[in-house]
Amino acid sequence: MNKLEGALVAPAYGDRTFAAAAQPADAEAVPSAHVANSQAARHQDLLPPWMKRVDRGVLWLLNVTLVLQVLLVFAGTMARAIFHSSALMGIDELSPLFLVTLAFLGGAVAYSRGQFIAINLLVDRLPAQWQEILRGAAEWTVVLVSLLIGGYSVPLLLATMQEKTVLLDISYAWMTLPITAGAFLFVLHAGASLLARSWRTRLAATALVGLPILAFLAGSAFLGANPSVLYALLFLMFFGLTAIGVPVGFVLAVIGIACVQAMGSADMVSVVVNAQRGSGGFIFLALPFFILAGFIMDRADVGLNIVEFIGALIGHLKGGLLQVMILGVYISSCISGSKAADMAMVGLPMNKKLQAHGYAPEERAALLAASAAMAESVPPSIALILLGSATSISTGALFIAGLIPAATMGLCLMLVVRLRAGSARWTPIPRAPARVVVEKGRKALLPLMMPAILIGGIVGGIGTPTEVSTFAVLYALGLGLINRNINRKSFWEILTQASLLNGMVFFTVSAATIFSWALTLEGVTTAIAGFVAGLGAATFLPAVIIITVMLGALLESFVTIVILAPLLLPVAQQLGIDPLHYGIVMAQSFGLGVILPPIGIALYVACAICGAKVELATKPMMLYLSVLLAGLLLVMFFPAITTFLPHLLGFKS
Repeated sequence: MNKLEGALVAPAYGDRTFAAAAQPADAEAVPSAHVANSQAARHQDLLPPWMKRVDRGVLWLLNVTLVLQVLLVFAGTMARAIFHSSALMGIDELSPLFLVTLAFLGGAVAYSRGQFIAINLLVDRLPAQWQEILRGAAEWTVVLVSLLIGGYSVPLLLATMQEKTVLLDISYAWMTLPITAGAFLFVLHAGASLLARSWRTRLAATALVGLPILAFLAGSAFLGANPSVLYALLFLMFFGLTAIGVPVGFVLAVIGIACVQAMGSADMVSVVVNAQRGSGGFIFLALPFFILAGFIMDRADVGLNIVEFIGALIGHLKGGLLQVMILGVYISSCISGSKAADMAMVGLPMNKKLQAHGYAPEERAALLAASAAMAESVPPSIALILLGSATSISTGALFIAGLIPAATMGLCLMLVVRLRAGSARWTPIPRAPARVVVEKGRKALLPLMMPAILIGGIVGGIGTPTEVSTFAVLYALGLGLINRNINRKSFWEILTQASLLNGMVFFTVSAATIFSWALTLEGVTTAIAGFVAGLGAATFLPAVIIITVMLGALLESFVTIVILAPLLLPVAQQLGIDPLHYGIVMAQSFGLGVILPPIGIALYVACAICGAKVELATKPMMLYLSVLLAGLLLVMFFPAITTFLPHLLGFKS
């Protein structure tokens, strides 16, 4: 199994999932991961052969189109940069079609394989009978939401059949067709899983979902006339649906649909339009491309070569191996946009070394999670890509701006490790001979060139982050072929894993767009922005940190960014705060949220990799969390840490 494959099999952990790959020493460390694996395997076993063939056909389509998109964007970039030709300008019009297909068809297949984000920690601790009922209720929720979106996509499909794109003359109906087909596939998969349960379970799950829906419909007129009661109910619905294990994307869609239906402010076709819009355009292509590059890098053993070289350089210092982990995650984050990839590439090889030298599992896990949180603003972070996509902030400027703040927080971590090394009696490893350093450096040279190529391409004006991301894919593939780690079969597996993860991410972003649109339509976001603006410039960024840390602990960063980042950016500009500074503080705050015990997602991932118990890792985690918070406050109080480098290189906010 590919080391990153485990990142795609546990719905509880999303992009930062690493459920099965590490085979943790204590199964209690990640109970939800193992349950999710068994549930996904059970669903796959129950599927009829024709549905399995449909899924394989969808994955074939997504894999092939992913490769074609990379090649087309790369060719277009080269044509423009070298020959000053705009012959391939039409590829911009293909990106929405590819992304909406990825979101809905890829999302449906990812759902069938148990790879959606859901909070299962509560459900997994209930008696088996209640677990089955709640999972049945979650499946009913998926069926009903998919039927609504798919059904109301048909009028949109018919209405756009005569409209064509400007350059390629493609009917806009093709942009809607994947929504219709994907929603139908969601219904098939969730329905098949629901029907496989006992009739008692189905009956109880139906009552658990149906009765609240009937009560909501009966009281919709009252709720529409009393918005405060409606918002309180939606708040309870959000936490209730999340608690019973409904995938986060569907929770957001339910809240958005319920909000506009109760208020009567929009119809369901508008919901579908916003789901389609949420899949994004050309700039969003950077996300699947960098995720693909991360999977390729993992298979090519890039992380192993990097940490061995860093270990040869500084491993002999006090606490040197832990310092290697911090620095290794920072550098790996310059290669892959996925934090699951970063933690896997560095965590797996470093875990073995640290274990051999007597470092406690909980110490290893806590520092790995803290390092991943530190690297949240290191380009090409998913958080930065979505920040640039969801707001008017330049993605290229965010890429440059995130380097020094992450390094600042990384140095804070390295300092506390150095101070603890004496009292903890961590034994340093012997200094590596010069010939070993040279040999390890030779092996790490090509991987270490990738960050320079990526950032150099953006700074040098060769391409946008989306265009440069194609270099990352092709360069990573070249490394894998040189090292003979990748062949035709393994490359297809990598494409499949990337397509599944991308499907989950983009469907969830589409659902988050429905949620954000509904709140904006009802004036909720305006009220929130007004409240935060009323706090004043001095307390705005601290408020942003508190809000995003809390939301980051509950939701994935890409969900929260779509909802929160565009909402508060105008407030930041109104208060005279540099947009780059605002964006980087927000990104790093998300990093703190995902390691916040007891629900921080990245902490569970790190415990899975290192074989540690979450409750034991919490104590060192709180220390590292406080250090990261101190580093973030340093970044917040000194905006030049963020703005110096992009302004020096001529980037504007």
